Amino acid sequence: MATGWESLGFGDKFGLITGIGSTLTGMIANRAAANTERYKLKSQALNFEHQRDMAKLNTRMLESQAQHIGRAYNKQIAIRTLKSGQEISRTRASFAARGIQMGVGSTANVFASAELIKEIDRLTMNTNKVRAMNNQRLRAVNMGIRGDMLGVSANNLFSTASAVSPFMNMTSTLLTGATNIVSNLPNSFFEKS
Repeated sequence: MATGWESLGFGDKFGLITGIGSTLTGMIANRAAANTERYKLKSQALNFEHQRDMAKLNTRMLESQAQHIGRAYNKQIAIRTLKSGQEISRTRASFAARGIQMGVGSTANVFASAELIKEIDRLTMNTNKVRAMNNQRLRAVNMGIRGDMLGVSANNLFSTASAVSPFMNMTSTLLTGATNIVSNLPNSFFEKS
């Protein structure tokens, strides 16, 4: 009785060759799938890096806007203070032209009230300036945190991509395929002559 290859019939030989072929095809497909997954993860990581870089750029832009807001409010405060000073001077000149004694009685109250209103306006505008600048800086901080989180995500994806191993996928397919091939061989294939 024949053993080994000669013991196999045409169907067994065809099945063995087909099994080997499908195992090799599976190994190639799994290698390609692993490489595709690795490239997909690297692409996502690069996308996160781009978003991180844009977030850092936006953080700097928001800080610049906060400084611009501060300068704009300072200009408004200066303009309002000058207008208040001009109104007080105009009132003084009007009182003096009419011969009203300055700093006594109701005139003292008029000028004290005008100075108080000028100071309240200045403080209110300064409060609004600080609030607007802090809101813009808070947006910048949030953007910076978002950038940091995107950087962490990018690093994690790069690590995951480097852990994807085409060799491990191929080895798994090889072992599974070899097990199926050997288990489907007839017992006569393994008998000694």
